[in-house]
Amino acid sequence: MTTGTISVKCRCGSDKFNVPSTRRPSDTISCARCGATGKYGDVTRTARTQAKAAVEKQLKDAFKKAGFKLK
Repeated sequence: MTTGTISVKCRCGSDKFNVPSTRRPSDTISCARCGATGKYGDVTRTARTQAKAAVEKQLKDAFKKAGFKLK
């Protein structure tokens, strides 16, 4: 199976963020390039959703490659 990375990116395209040393869901983080802000919890939820979708796609592709027919 292949491995991959999920990059969280700001709408400006940067993947660099200013994150507080304590990482609670309610903490505010900011983009290092444009200064846009958001909640750490929202960003981690988005990353988790993207990671789940990527894993599901890899599994589906692997099963198809092995000859299984999926719905």
